[in-house]
Amino acid sequence: MEVVPEEQVKPIEIIQSEQAPATSFVQALLQEQADETDEKKKKKKKKAKTGRQRELDRLTKETKDTFEAPDELNVVCKRIDSILSPHKKQLLAACQALDKYGLGSLSYEQFRLVFRDHLPQLSAEDFFILTKLFQTDGTAIDYPAILDGEGGSGILRHITQLTVPLPTEIILEKKSTKEPKRTSNGPLLLDQTKYVTIRLRLIAFDSYNAYPGHIELTVPDHISVYALSKMVIDKTDLATRIITIFREKTPSPETCLNPMRSLQSYDYTGTYVNGTHKQSFPIYTLYYDYPLGRHSDCPILKCDYYYMRKCTN
Repeated sequence: MEVVPEEQVKPIEIIQSEQAPATSFVQALLQEQADETDEKKKKKKKKAKTGRQRELDRLTKETKDTFEAPDELNVVCKRIDSILSPHKKQLLAACQALDKYGLGSLSYEQFRLVFRDHLPQLSAEDFFILTKLFQTDGTAIDYPAILDGEGGSGILRHITQLTVPLPTEIILEKKSTKEPKRTSNGPLLLDQTKYVTIRLRLIAFDSYNAYPGHIELTVPDHISVYALSKMVIDKTDLATRIITIFREKTPSPETCLNPMRSLQSYDYTGTYVNGTHKQSFPIYTLYYDYPLGRHSDCPILKCDYYYMRKCTN
């Protein structure tokens, strides 16, 4: 047996003091890791709670005006009821399955899960309004009252009957004492506008009665010559933007009608509509032609105009 010299033997206290720092350091590391894990869990939990609270704050802000306006709340209640009605039995069964103790109420989160799974088409705003209207103690939701489990009227019970305020001023409507004019021993006049029938003929084809450019229009006698010319162009699909209308088939400055004047100013006066079947109006014949003075450089108009002149002469 080997004998260790006395000076090489260390007391137990010294050995423990030398090993203590290493052990304390390991424990400190383990404790630090545990603290970090707990801190992360707390932060995660706090973050989730903050997100939910933010959502509730947003819904509270967005629905504030609805709760303050009875007419808007009535509209929302009717809309929610129309969405709920076809699914009430299914929703009621799901709520009763979660209500294990038969309390007749569910927490906000439980109620939200039921609607998320069975009625996703209900918007978050409408769901928030629904839960606010049926909260019992600030958090629990009275689901039987919503889903008519007790024979109630559901959300429609929150509809407010609005009264229509009486007007402060009484407005008397003055009835017209004028009566439609009657012709002497004639039928009742239905219109105060006089109409004429105008037969318009293209001068170059006047001798050809079957020419499609000869048209007949029934128009008010106060219509302008310019408006009448536009109607002729639309009716005949003429390749021009303007025509000249004449009293006679001989075009001249004396027979030309001023576009700014009305037919009535040229003594082309009509008669009133009397409501009889197939009523006839005064008939007048006018003539129209292309204004070659303005478009003398157009080869198409020149061709039609001068060719027909030669054919008719």
